[in-house]
Amino acid sequence: MHAFWNVPELVQTVFAFLDNKTRIGAASVCRTFWLNTLPFTWKVVNDFYTLMQLFPDDSMAKGPEDDMEPFTLKRALDESDWERFLLHSRYTKLLAVSFSDYHHNQYQQLLPTLPSRAILPNLTRVRFSLLDEVEGADSETIKLFLPNTLSFVRVRVSENATGSAEAVLGVLAMTELPSFASFAIETSDFQGGEGLGSAVSQVLRAHQTIETVRISMGPNNNIYEFLCTAGQLPKLLHLDMIDYDGQTVVEEPEILSLPHDNLFPVLRTLKLSGAPDFITALSSRVNSGEMEEIELYLDTYNRFEDFETEYAAQFVGYFRFIGRFAHLRTLFLELQVSISDEALFPVLECRELEAFTIVVSGPSALWLPEDSLVKMGRAWPHLKEMNLNLFSAFHSRNKYIRLSHLRVIAREFRSLVQLTIGFDATTYGNEGFQFDDTVTMEANELRELDVGLSLLDDDTSGKIVSLFQAWWPKLQSVASSTPLPYWISVVTAFQKSDI
Repeated sequence: MHAFWNVPELVQTVFAFLDNKTRIGAASVCRTFWLNTLPFTWKVVNDFYTLMQLFPDDSMAKGPEDDMEPFTLKRALDESDWERFLLHSRYTKLLAVSFSDYHHNQYQQLLPTLPSRAILPNLTRVRFSLLDEVEGADSETIKLFLPNTLSFVRVRVSENATGSAEAVLGVLAMTELPSFASFAIETSDFQGGEGLGSAVSQVLRAHQTIETVRISMGPNNNIYEFLCTAGQLPKLLHLDMIDYDGQTVVEEPEILSLPHDNLFPVLRTLKLSGAPDFITALSSRVNSGEMEEIELYLDTYNRFEDFETEYAAQFVGYFRFIGRFAHLRTLFLELQVSISDEALFPVLECRELEAFTIVVSGPSALWLPEDSLVKMGRAWPHLKEMNLNLFSAFHSRNKYIRLSHLRVIAREFRSLVQLTIGFDATTYGNEGFQFDDTVTMEANELRELDVGLSLLDDDTSGKIVSLFQAWWPKLQSVASSTPLPYWISVVTAFQKSDI
């Protein structure tokens, strides 16, 4: 064998470019290759039982031939019994752990026979799936999966496992984890009234190093306490929350009285999904001057009457808070409500915006007049990506995007590199369009254009290529979801040659 293959760093660099199937085949070639596949094969372990299968056959029940439950110890383990387990587990970075009475008992039996070395020495990420209640959950058993190397913990709680969640969160709060930076908890959709927010708050107070928090809990879970605690974390950079079924404020109206000062002082990314009152109450309390990215999913759920006025939602005030974030770079809005263009005016204060996406889905719609596009283009001189998906059901009477809109975009958004017009383009209103506007706009940076539905028809398809070439001289790609001949000819005109 060439000396090259005896240098692990070089071999693993080569193996990093292979897919899993190829690595598995390589592992059967020789012991050197087998050893070099281990860091890849065992980096992610989706069930702790996968590691338990590495114990000697005579030490643990593994199949129907054993007259006992699978993974039950037949005898005490000694140091040598752990060798194969430890050889593989030292490469594990991410581990998924299921918890129920049955699982807990299987894990607990390992405690008296643990080896002298750490069983998960390099684990950085653990995902708990709590399936049901565990009678007398043992803290030492839970600690098996909380080595001090952890940086990420996720807890997924089934409907009947609230007690298990409190046990796991209690141990997590008491365990010293110097690198702990990311925490997530997810409950069933309508699991509420269990007070898990207090247990989560305990975890956050114990680990002031946390930078990322993702919370998906049912209403009436002491969300108010959680928000007050999370808002005071000195290093919290990323917050992701779901307001299940829009009921959080209904069940916990005290959220509307959250303090306005000193919460979320260094937050950089905010992702919220919920009803307008929840999103406004939380986002308006963010006091960070370094906000870079906001992602909002706004819906009225079954509370339509709480927010709609004369059957048309205006929501002019719900985005006012966004204008406070002077350094915002990315804004993503998905709305299940109809809004006016005026609702977006506060966002014009975000002068450093580089990426803007707005999706108005369901039966809702947003009409963007050309003068509003002019204001947006002049307010956002650095915008590089824009995605306008303003209507999800095509109807020729709805004039949402026309060729004249694209001309405004070409004139006002000179820094755009990628433009997507989704599901909303229409030929209605193109009759008076002047196709002789072919002045070349050399300063435009657009490379990719993706348009939907029938922006073109037979009368315009032959004229559009020269328009696009003049408006966007650097355009390299045009895509469309419309499988019509006149669009195909436009798409083909901008395809790169394979030669």
